[in-house]
This record gives sequence, C-alpha cells and structure tokens, in this order.
Amino acid sequence: MKNRQNLIGIEKHIRITDEEINNKINRILELPEYRTFNQVVNEALFYGLPILCEKLFGEATLSEEIAPPSLIKSVGGLDAKSFAVIVKLLKETVLNVTINKSILSSLFHGKCLEYKGCEVDAKNFEHGVISDTPDYLSEYEIQGLKKLRR
Repeated sequence: MKNRQNLIGIEKHIRITDEEINNKINRILELPEYRTFNQVVNEALFYGLPILCEKLFGEATLSEEIAPPSLIKSVGGLDAKSFAVIVKLLKETVLNVTINKSILSSLFHGKCLEYKGCEVDAKNFEHGVISDTPDYLSEYEIQGLKKLRR
C-alpha cells in the first residue's frame, strides 16, 4: 500500500468557499495546458505554499532546481535553460530579501523593547526569536501579496 501511495500521491478533499478563488480556478481550467482541477490546485500549492510558510514561520523554503508541474518549454525565444537561470536568480533574490527582512524585523523589535525600558537579550537576535514581521506591517504585506496575485 505504501508503494502505491508514492505513485498516486495522497488524496485530500477541499471545499472552496470563496467565489473569487473558484472563478479563478475555473478560468485557469479553460486553458488548454490545464486538464484537471488537481493539476491547477497542485500548481497553486507549488507556488503559494512556500509564500505562506515564509509568512507564518519566517522561513524561506527554496526547493532545489525542481520545475513546477507545467513548466512552459519556451516563451519569447527563451528556452528551458534560460528559465532555469532566471528561476535560480529569483530564488537567490527571495532568499536575500528574506534574510534582510528577518534582520530588520529583529532590529525593529529590539529597538521597541529598548524604548519600553526592557533589556534586550542578545540571544534573541542570534536565534531569530524576535524576527517576525512587525504587527503594523503584517496586514499591509498580506494585501500586497493578494494584489500581486490578481
């Protein structure tokens, strides 16, 4: 049974309660390269789940050179090798931005603690304990991500 599970994946059922999301899925399903609902959802998870994990856990999860499920072979004269280089550079950029965000957030929270008269433990900086996004920016960040997906 375990071997069969590796071949077919893990079956999960979802209920889509947002009409806008459902409309987007249906629109994607009209494209010839998308044959099934599962293909759309798996590709959406491929792109969106790392972003959600970064938001929730502050971790950048960059997969090795794994292509998305329906990688376009060539567009505008660019071949798969060119896309691989672009993807690698984008992943490096995301990693660097995530590191910068974490450091700046730690400094922000440390300074706030100092202003409140609290002692800042250096180990908090070293272990990333106070590296989460400041509260006043969280909603702004979520709205910005939503706008990018439209």
